[in-house]
Amino acid sequence: MAAYPITPASEILEWLAPNLEKIGGSLLQAEDELASINMIIGGSFGGVPSLTATSGPGLSLMMEGLGLAVTSETPVVVCNVMRGGPSTGIPTKSEQSDLNIALYGFHGDAPHLVLAALDIQDCCFTTQWAVQLSEEMQTVAIVLSYQSQGQARAIIDPPAEAQASGIRSTAPAGTDGYLRYTLNESGVSPMAVPGTAGCIYTADGLEHNQKGTPSSMATDHLNQLDKRLRKIVHYNYGSDWAITRGEGENIILTWGSSSGAAFEAAERLTQQGHATRAIAIRLLAPLQRESLAALLANGKRMIVVEQNHGAQFFQYLHAQQALPGYARSLARPGPLPIRPNDIVTFMMEEF
Repeated sequence: MAAYPITPASEILEWLAPNLEKIGGSLLQAEDELASINMIIGGSFGGVPSLTATSGPGLSLMMEGLGLAVTSETPVVVCNVMRGGPSTGIPTKSEQSDLNIALYGFHGDAPHLVLAALDIQDCCFTTQWAVQLSEEMQTVAIVLSYQSQGQARAIIDPPAEAQASGIRSTAPAGTDGYLRYTLNESGVSPMAVPGTAGCIYTADGLEHNQKGTPSSMATDHLNQLDKRLRKIVHYNYGSDWAITRGEGENIILTWGSSSGAAFEAAERLTQQGHATRAIAIRLLAPLQRESLAALLANGKRMIVVEQNHGAQFFQYLHAQQALPGYARSLARPGPLPIRPNDIVTFMMEEF
């Protein structure tokens, strides 16, 4: 891990500093976010799973480096502990307003993973899963967390085991005719740790052919774009992509730190005679559209709950053609959290 301290992500560094070495890892406090993202790209290029932690302003600075990780297919994980924005905003309060930059902040076509922790305990599971997915698919994973989680303390059970293997595909020494970016059905090609005999290739941020040689040929560009997209959209994410609680034709759809309030609101509405289910999405990109459509089937009323001013999640789902026309948005910015009663009151307007 390499990271630069920033509120409210600094607690991750402070906790890992005395503990990571106990299991053979290392942590370096970088001079800034530009350095930290490039340091973890270098660490991962050398064969070591690597992670950094930041908040909105730092994530903005990391975007060029993350583009390098996508095109070079170098697995890295960024934990973005969100706070009120934009600019320095409200560093000590939560807001779910970094979704757009996590989804769209990259230049060019840069498919990657975006995940969101649902609560304090889920920070462990979701980050573990993100590391495993990133290693397995050799791509960037951004984990969205929140000030309310990042600066809280709780006693939790160990997280459940994720369904991903987390094993990075590597090339053995002496691979005949080694092609770092070979085109195959899965889109994942074996990675060679620098110094592996017989596995030399060009490693940089330029578009390339299968050997890694820089290329501006239209066919090479299209083939590599397809390869990088194919490996994340065709991956089987299993059932961990979302959590559903309750049953009924009334639906509360949410993500991240708004999940707890949504779950409680669904329980209250059901107790009041309005059967309601709450769906919290953990894997935001790539969106599991078919699975989501199955969960939304037979719904009659739906609200999409999130803590930001621009209804970013609501707009994203519409752009993905994943919402029915009757869905309504409940989007409120921080610093005050969305409470279960806010959701209940909003939903009751539909009856």
